[in-house]
Amino acid sequence: MQYQAEHASITIPSGDHVINLRNRKRMDLTSVKSIERFDQEEFAVRTSQGHLSIRGEELRIVHLDVDKGLLTLEGHVRTFQYDEEEREQSRNFLHKLFG
Repeated sequence: MQYQAEHASITIPSGDHVINLRNRKRMDLTSVKSIERFDQEEFAVRTSQGHLSIRGEELRIVHLDVDKGLLTLEGHVRTFQYDEEEREQSRNFLHKLFG
């Protein structure tokens, strides 16, 4: 996959998940599977590496390419965090089966 950064072109192996955050004002993401919900203060995004919550102010979509899994946001990014709940549920289920 070819990813066009501000001044350089970067080749990213297919399926790799990359986050590029510039000055907390512009965020580029790869391997985005879906946007589950969003408003000006929070984006809930499903990526190849799990659910990602992005919080900030005046957040907005600048670019979205669903086929390539690319998302660019602008605004003031305060935090971003992966939700491990999905992995924990899978591990607990396997633990119950195989103890």
